[in-house]
Amino acid sequence: MNQIEEYVNSVYRNVEGDKKEINELKEEMRSHLLEAVYELKGKGISEEEAIRMAIENFGEKKEIIKGLSEFFNIQKRFARFVLLFSILSLVLGAIFFVNTYLKIHDFKEERGIIMNDVLTIVSDDVITNSEKEGLQTIFDEHNDHLNYLAVFNVKENAPIQEWLKEYDITTKPSITYPLEYQHATFMIGHQGEILNKEEIVSSNYDLGTVASAKDNWIVQYEYKDTYHNVIEANNSMVLGNYTDIFHLPILFFVVFGVLIIVWGFLKKYHERYLKGLIN
Repeated sequence: MNQIEEYVNSVYRNVEGDKKEINELKEEMRSHLLEAVYELKGKGISEEEAIRMAIENFGEKKEIIKGLSEFFNIQKRFARFVLLFSILSLVLGAIFFVNTYLKIHDFKEERGIIMNDVLTIVSDDVITNSEKEGLQTIFDEHNDHLNYLAVFNVKENAPIQEWLKEYDITTKPSITYPLEYQHATFMIGHQGEILNKEEIVSSNYDLGTVASAKDNWIVQYEYKDTYHNVIEANNSMVLGNYTDIFHLPILFFVVFGVLIIVWGFLKKYHERYLKGLIN
């Protein structure tokens, strides 16, 4: 029955959409038309006349084309919209995850780098002008994270010696109760060398000061308030509170999962709906 095949193909010729879905719908339409033809032939009508009547009874060709085209276009746009937002959520989740992870990683690396660089410079009992310049360079490299950088000579001050007995900061940089800056041999802030050290009050943030000791020197630096969120993220990771650290990535990943599920249901729903429409 070539007339039915030609009719079905003509209806779907300009319809855009999923090829597999369109082929299934074409097969569904072909099946209904053939069934109608056989019923009419069973009533004594000729095959040619039965085909003509079946096509006419099925509906106006232009109306079918218009309806299917509009529906497929709406389906395509909406499905793309949902899929686009799901992919966007996945990308944003990955970006936030990597960004947070890298910040924590850099934070851990930075502690050792600052201390090692400073303790390499201050090798003598007295800080020379060239050593001060070297310390200023180190501070400038990390000034987006730091408020102050100070070095203390252990030999010069008995309170420092007593303080050092209470805190084990000789093996690695450690978060510690800060030394008073008035005891510092040399101290740097964002305006350069600080001479009136007695006026500087240490931060009361319990994770914001780090110190390390080697030979006759103690190095101490203090983080900016704006960097506390990274410190807290690192502390949460140490404690195993990963949901606190990666709450934004988790949120975007959940949105991605939900949208992908919605996208899958939409495709199945449209397929069933169109088949029902043809029926």
